Formats: sequence, structure tokens, C-alpha cells
Amino acid sequence: MKFGKWIVKLFISLKVFVLILCLFNYVIDPFGVFGDKFLKWYSYNMINNQNIAKISYLDQFHDHYDSYIIGGSPSSSLSPELLNKYYSDAKFYSMLMNERDFSDYEKTLYYLVENYHVKHMILHVSLNDLAQHRYDSSNVKEYLHAKVSGDSLGLFYTRFLTLNPKYGLAKLKEWVKSMNEPMEFADTDLGAGVYHKAGRDSEKLNDLEYYLARHPEFTKPKEKMSAARMDQNIASVKRMKEYCEKRGIYFTVVTGAAYYTEVDRYNTQDLKTYWRKLAAVTDFWDFSGYNTISQDPRHFYDPTHYRDSVGQMMMACMFGDNDVYVPKNFCHYTTRRNVDEHIEKVFKKPQNLAVSATEEKKVPIITYHHIVTDKNMLSASITSLDKFKEDMLALKQAGYQTVFLKDLIDYVETGKELPERPVVVTLDDGYLSNYQYAYPVLKELGMKATISVIGWSVGQTKYRKTDKDIIPHFTWQQARDMYESGLIDIQSHTYDMHNTNEAEFPFRRGVLQNKDELSGSYYIALAQDVRKIQSLIEKHVGNQVLALTYPMGEYSFLSEQILAELGYKVTLTTKHGVNTIKKGQPQTLFAMKRINADPNIASEDLIEMLGK
Repeated sequence: MKFGKWIVKLFISLKVFVLILCLFNYVIDPFGVFGDKFLKWYSYNMINNQNIAKISYLDQFHDHYDSYIIGGSPSSSLSPELLNKYYSDAKFYSMLMNERDFSDYEKTLYYLVENYHVKHMILHVSLNDLAQHRYDSSNVKEYLHAKVSGDSLGLFYTRFLTLNPKYGLAKLKEWVKSMNEPMEFADTDLGAGVYHKAGRDSEKLNDLEYYLARHPEFTKPKEKMSAARMDQNIASVKRMKEYCEKRGIYFTVVTGAAYYTEVDRYNTQDLKTYWRKLAAVTDFWDFSGYNTISQDPRHFYDPTHYRDSVGQMMMACMFGDNDVYVPKNFCHYTTRRNVDEHIEKVFKKPQNLAVSATEEKKVPIITYHHIVTDKNMLSASITSLDKFKEDMLALKQAGYQTVFLKDLIDYVETGKELPERPVVVTLDDGYLSNYQYAYPVLKELGMKATISVIGWSVGQTKYRKTDKDIIPHFTWQQARDMYESGLIDIQSHTYDMHNTNEAEFPFRRGVLQNKDELSGSYYIALAQDVRKIQSLIEKHVGNQVLALTYPMGEYSFLSEQILAELGYKVTLTTKHGVNTIKKGQPQTLFAMKRINADPNIASEDLIEMLGK
């Protein structure tokens, strides 16, 4: 009898425990399954499992939206806000999903169309979508909502009512914490369905070396990926397109950007086949493959997730927005008519990336400006003739061999070897003293140098459009004489962007983008200037212009992008240090460091600095 009562008490206790657990999970609702009616902390739910939380959120607020983006986590960089601007008649929401595949995208699309009003549907295709189809996970943080998956709703709700209380307790703990630190948990933009990336977008991008040191994932070896599920993915795209078209919904496919090492993971022929099959089903906007964007890690948060700024470029291209700078080879509208020609270009690995990146070389670059015979005129940028010659002799005695910047390009792009101890000697601005004093020393010693000229000042002794005296600059004929000796290379210091006088109008500090200047307008201004100086050098001197020395050494990530697109392969700054260039990594030739040969630095100390 006592045993029977014990069993009854145990049963009642278990029942009470289950009821309390169910009530706790319903009220706290750590995944937003029940609409989070009490805490209403939707942002937390989306961090926990946005595949579920978004459906619960939209079931309450779907009247605020009529268009959707569907895809994996990289699609977060397609801004619903910008799409609303471009479409003008749409209200977009991002249904980006974590750790899901095409089968899940398709189910989500059907649910959205069958339950909400939908005008536009954008399907975002990533390279990592190619590797899997019908992804299954036992992790509760990766479940699909049963309304989408088609699983039993009863079992689904029961599972979350009887969920391990650790999830609810964790939410409660963070909810209390959020009272004092509300922004710490605002990782998702509720109204748009995308991630907040303010922290990552504030990263320092100008310095590639710094960026790679902070993000070693860009240089880690990657295992090869299989494209065995491509046919299932293509069939899924076809069904989604036909489904939308029958219901008058505009269906757009976008293939997202990825760092080039992600492209390397797949067999090239498989990628070409996939693109052909996709083009046979639908036209699409393609931003993948080997292009200007994919070759620079600073365009990405990690190798598979491109930055919001890249997403902005993608949308600007799609909608013909010339106010936004978009690299020329980044965007392509792919159809069954042009796909064969396109894939031969976009999946052809550039020669510089095909070179082994295992070898590297330290290359110091020395900077001079004006050379004088009067030692009373010396300054940080004015060196005596005697000191210049002493420095050159010290270089030779230390075993350094002078090279041109184009020799560095050959090393990186083709693997052509450099001397054991290479050094680049540069002279900025194009002063007449370079021709009168530095050039004879270089001829005498058989040494090379690169002179970067300011276009408007070539051959001038007066400041532009004034009677104000300036240090005289050599002429185009003198530049040609030096170049034809085989010892001097003439490169760009811009045509008319070497300016620090804010009183002048219009004023621009070096090549930097002005405040409130649109990136498209900035591209035009910078391109016009550097094309002008390039044309003048190639016309009057005869050598190819591949390098630009930044005025005052100041630059930005955007200036680097634009110059790369315009064909420049080297940029020089005034950052102090010695460069490490790597075969197969053209980025190592941009924003290169230099060592200023201050006349107060003894030649032996200068040589010591080169070896650090």
C-alpha cells in the first residue's frame, strides 16, 4: 500500500514538474517558438535560432513586408533597406538561414508565399550551397520551424515545451544583463532580419598586413569540396522559379561573392557545369569567381562572408546606380546565351594567383626627394649630393642590388626571382636635381631608381597659374633621357592631387575621398587624374606606368581598389618599414612601406634599418 502511494506521489510530482517546465519554456520562450509574448526579446531569439524565430516573428508582423531574400548567412550583406530604395514599391525582409541548404530555402519560399503577401523573391546562391543538399541537424539551434519543414506541429511544440531548462535560464540571465548593457545583444536588425556588423565594419582596412594578422583564416589551407549535389540544387531552383512565376511573383537569383580560396576548393569544371545548368534554368546576377573583389581579403569578414560594402556594390550594379563605385569585372548578368563566354573568364584563375604563395622576399624601399649641393638647405626631404652618393655606395658595399618596381611585380605574378638582397631606390616629385645630381651618381655606380612625377609640375619653375617660385622640376625630355639609360623608371605621383593647401578650391587632400563625396563621383575624379598622368608619361617617356606613389603617403582602402581596377599594380606610402612580398599575392605590392633617407641618418644606420 505504501509503495502504491509512493508511485502515485512520484507520478503527481513528475506531472507537476512537467507542467512547471512547460510553463517556464512557454513564458521564457528561448527560441521564440510561441511568439515570445512575455519578454518580447526577439533579437535574442534570432541569435539562438533565427530559422525558427523569424517565422514566429513574421507570423505576427508579416503585414510590414511584401518581399523577401532567401539564402544562407552570406546573404545578410544584401541590405533590405537598399533594396527597398531601388525597388521603390517593395518592403524587403531577409530570411537568411544558418547551416541550411537548398531544400530548406525551397520550403521556406513555399511557406512565405502560401501564408503572406509576396511581390518579390530574391534567392541568394553561395558557393558553399553547392557542397550539400538536405542538411540535417540534431542541434536545436539549427532546427527549422515545423510550419516550414512540414514536420508534426504537435511534436514540434511538445519538444520546445519540454526543452532542457538550461536554454530558458540562459535567456533569463542575459535578459537581466541586458538591462545594463542593451546593445550587447543587439546582433540582429529585427526590422530587416540581417546581422548588425558595426564592429566588423569599423575594422582597420587600409593595412593588409594588419588585417591578415587579425584574421588568419584567410591564409589557412582549405580542404577540397565536392559538387555532387548540384543537380538537386538546380532542380530546386527550377521549381522555385516556376512556382513564383505562376503566382506573379518576381523571382531573382543572385550568386554571391567569395574569397578566391573558396573558389579554389571546387573543381573548375564542376563550377562551369553548375553555372551552365543554372543559366539554363534562369538568368541571374553573378558576382562570384575570380575577380577584383575576390582577390582581396579585406572585402570579406571571413572567406565565405562578404562585407556589406560589397553587397552595396552588388545592388548598385543590379540597378545601374552610378553613384556607387563598382569594379568593372565584378558584376555580370548571366544568361543561357552568354554563360559559356562568361564562365571561361570568371573561372580562369589569374596568373598571379596560380603562382605558389609559399615563397616570400623582404624588400626595403628608400625614399629621397630633392638633392642639393648646399648643405645649409638640408631637411627631412632634402638630401645633400655627398650624402646621396655615400648612401648608394653603402648599399653596394652591403650587397644590396637596386631593382625596379616592375621587378617586384614579376616576382609576385610570375615567380621570376629577385636578387639575394633587393632594394628599391625612389625619388618623389620629379625635381630637376634628380636629373642634375642623382642621375649621374646612379650612372656612375650602375644603380637603378624609380622617380615618381607630379604631372602638372613637369618642367615647371613656378606654382601652377601663379608667379610663385617653386623648386625646379625636370622636363619630359630629361625624363626620357634618364629612362632610355635603363637605370631610371618614371612612375606616377598623380597629375594634380599633390595638394595640402586647403585655401585652394576645389580642395582635395591627396587622393583621399572628400567628405560626403559619393564613391561613384570619387572614382571618376581619381580615374581622370591618374589616367592623365599615365598617358603623359607613356607618351613623353615611353615606359609603362604600373605604380603610384601616394601624395603625402595618404590613401584609403577605396583608393587601393580603384587603382587596382585601373591597372596599377604597386602603390607606395610613407609608412615606415620593410616590405615582405609574396609570390602569388598581389596585395603585398599595395600600400608598400618605405624608409625615408633623412640626411641626419648616417649611411651605416640606414643600411641597418633596411635589414630589420
